[in-house]
Amino acid sequence: MKWIKKNKLTVCVMILFLLVAILGYKVVEMFFPDERTAIYGDRLEGKVAIEKETYETMKQKISENQQVQGVTVEESGRRIDITITVIAEVSQEDAKKLVDNILEPFTESQIGYYDFQVFVKKEETELNDFPIIGYKHHNSSSFLWTRDREIIKEEESE
Repeated sequence: MKWIKKNKLTVCVMILFLLVAILGYKVVEMFFPDERTAIYGDRLEGKVAIEKETYETMKQKISENQQVQGVTVEESGRRIDITITVIAEVSQEDAKKLVDNILEPFTESQIGYYDFQVFVKKEETELNDFPIIGYKHHNSSSFLWTRDREIIKEEESE
């Protein structure tokens, strides 16, 4: 007790520092997420796994079409993004037909769990008709496509 009476200022500063540290910790805890938990929270509980071979089979099946230049696949949470690059001569209707059998390599449980998003783009085009985007919700039975754009041919400036 004598030490506390003798060092009142030091004790007050130590208590004040301790309170500020606890308050600062609580503020940081309140405003910043816990880094140890999953990004998606519990939305991915019961996740259905997909093997790399399934993706490779799908990519190979799409690439067999001579109108396709390249295919990339990316899984993000409950969504599978498929990007298909086609040659410049492909019409929008032909591009939409490329995804008719895209879900064949997947099981029913995988189709029922994941949302599929398809981007069809051209490397070079004179028209503004691409890219087009198709989306299939896990509860839906078919793809929904972006509204077709009015085709405008770009004029060269002189």
